[in-house]
Amino acid sequence: MHYNRTLSWPFSKLLEPNGDLRWLFDLVHQCPDLDFLIGKTNSKQWISIYRGLSRVLTILSTSNPDVIRLDGANAYKNISSDLYGQKKLPVNFYNGLRRLVTAVSADSKFNRYYNNKKEGYFQNELSRKFGICGQPNDDFVIIDKEAVIGYENIQEKNNMYGKIHAGYKKLQKELSQKDAKRFGTGLEKKAIGNELDFLALDKQGNLLLIEYKHGSNTAGIYLSPLQIGMYYDLFCQLPRDELDKSVYSMLEQKKKYGLINPHWKTPAIKDIVPVLIISEYNYRSTAKIKYQEV
Repeated sequence: MHYNRTLSWPFSKLLEPNGDLRWLFDLVHQCPDLDFLIGKTNSKQWISIYRGLSRVLTILSTSNPDVIRLDGANAYKNISSDLYGQKKLPVNFYNGLRRLVTAVSADSKFNRYYNNKKEGYFQNELSRKFGICGQPNDDFVIIDKEAVIGYENIQEKNNMYGKIHAGYKKLQKELSQKDAKRFGTGLEKKAIGNELDFLALDKQGNLLLIEYKHGSNTAGIYLSPLQIGMYYDLFCQLPRDELDKSVYSMLEQKKKYGLINPHWKTPAIKDIVPVLIISEYNYRSTAKIKYQEV
């Protein structure tokens, strides 16, 4: 198992001050509906621009350090096809990206990702507030989004993730059997998810495993202990010194980019804490009581 999404050189220099794509930082910072997601796996590195839950543009590294590949969902390619494909550095696609973002903002078919002010909207607000728009005295900073633990091979994944995942699927089934009317039928068929919404670090040194839910998502709220519990178990399987080193590496890189306030004081990492964040919670909902029961 491994977890480290720090971008590596030479791809990492693109967003640094004086980097070829540094102008992207200024654009995203100025647009309240946009945010970054950067990351790396064993096979690829990326810099993505999101609008709520919607991935507008992804910049991918290639085998040639002087060339990048721009990708995105087909819906965006239909609007601005000339924006995507392979590009040589230095490259400026500012006008094309601005046109795309303006068109998407005005198109009602994209409302469910951001304009409806549900999950995507508030995830974007949370990510920006404790990320690119963060302040030195913030209670916490967001280190990563859509966080995923990597595995060396399928066998390791089956041995580690598979066993933990199976345990939580069993709990889902037991909930249905206990009270199908209250918790729903066939819960064991409902996906738990394999990405943690946010990994954050607070001023006390707690590594926060954050799942976000909108108040209208009743089932999502009361089933979240299973989802967050699974992530907690997975992260606790990682060698602690390796996890701490990775978090510090990602934090320092984001400080260099300005995606985390560079003056935020980094504490020593202590505990791993699972967290549920709910926006616009309806206090007449049964979600809280069921959540406590689960």
